[in-house]
Amino acid sequence: MENSAGPTQPAAAPVVLPLRRPLIWVPLAAIAVAVLWWLAVAAVFDGPNGDVAGPVMAVAGVAMTGVAAVFAGYLLRPLRIDVDDDTLTVRLPTWLAGRIDWDEVTAVSAVALRTGTKVRRLLVVDLRSPALPYISRPRSMYRRLAPVLGRPVGAHGLCFEEQIFAFDAVGALEEARRFAPAEVAVDDRTAQPVPSPWQF
Repeated sequence: MENSAGPTQPAAAPVVLPLRRPLIWVPLAAIAVAVLWWLAVAAVFDGPNGDVAGPVMAVAGVAMTGVAAVFAGYLLRPLRIDVDDDTLTVRLPTWLAGRIDWDEVTAVSAVALRTGTKVRRLLVVDLRSPALPYISRPRSMYRRLAPVLGRPVGAHGLCFEEQIFAFDAVGALEEARRFAPAEVAVDDRTAQPVPSPWQF
């Protein structure tokens, strides 16, 4: 469903989620490794075993380049969440925007997880059906954290982590609250951190 914001409706409110500064080295390292790999491929093709090793390394290089492109996307086109009266839209760095009708959303919550003395905050979106690619970070983290969050096996949703992305989970929750219909539960649960037995 397209954004129907108009003169009588508030415009969509974007929430941009860039990588945290300490993690910027990850995409930079991935790009550097891909470049060095292709330089090595060129050298192997010119060597005595180039007919065998060269194609194998080239195939691996294609996969490595794809991974580097995904990581580079987080620098050039950060993950973004748009909310309006009709939809909650998640734009991944290297994927088409995923528009989710509010009818598909059951709850939006800001949650805190405690591991030892460390507390991490998350924005959690519970859905009736799957959204975004299976291996995308928000969807895969929801699967991993579902048991800790008390969600049933097979539940669908998205999870956005403050420890990975430089954003305010509670602030993003308030943006969602402005547009979410009454049927969608919008809760700030960060005051009572949930025990988490493992690091993530």
